[in-house]
Amino acid sequence: METNIKLMSETAYLTLQKNPEDVLKAIQAHPKDSSWLKEYLGFEPFEEKEYRIRNFEFLNREINEATIIEDSIVLYEHLKQLPRYILCDPKFWAWITFEKAYLLAQKLASLSTSLISSTWLITSTRSSLMQGIISHLFFMIQISVDETREDKYELSRYLFTNKETYRNLCYRNMGMLKNVTLAVIRAQRDISEKAGILLLSKQSAAMVKEASKIGSVMLMDVMTQEEIYDIVYPKFIQIVLDDYEAQKQKTE
Repeated sequence: METNIKLMSETAYLTLQKNPEDVLKAIQAHPKDSSWLKEYLGFEPFEEKEYRIRNFEFLNREINEATIIEDSIVLYEHLKQLPRYILCDPKFWAWITFEKAYLLAQKLASLSTSLISSTWLITSTRSSLMQGIISHLFFMIQISVDETREDKYELSRYLFTNKETYRNLCYRNMGMLKNVTLAVIRAQRDISEKAGILLLSKQSAAMVKEASKIGSVMLMDVMTQEEIYDIVYPKFIQIVLDDYEAQKQKTE
């Protein structure tokens, strides 16, 4: 069954952005659904658009890493065909968040005024879009799904265990280059699995920073995933070894 997508109206969006305290109180008072929006605003909050998607809903269940990944894949599969200008419109994600993912959004993070302002009612900047309470689930899959693999979500599952890498990619232009993100994530996953370790946050951050240096001397957008992987993999190993040696010296 298909349905037309919706966008929150400009007036509704600006009104909610200016009144995050009211939004927080309303969500807390009405945790089951967002029907309060129309009464609060005094008009219909959403506008129907011409694009159609397969209808979907999230299951109301316990939140853990496995269920979050499952819900993220559902979100991605139902929205991936939409044009970029829709996927990069905060008003589209407001519809998804307040109507389709209202219960899920409340479970993902403890509510606060700052959280409402920064992740429920996001701005149009790339970093904000990639870190929205629901939009980040879509973009985490988008930058890590690999259609060439038998299990195309293999790297996605690893990325969900290493949020530091995702956060760092959000703030760097190379985070928009799929060949780069796949190479970085794959190199980290391979090192983690072969060494039998979980990468530390500072190691993951250092690896993304090291990968970004390639862009200053090469055209990353025309390099293949394999070419980038071959460059970053030994550099990432060295980061882990250097960090291990530094920690060893501190204990001696």
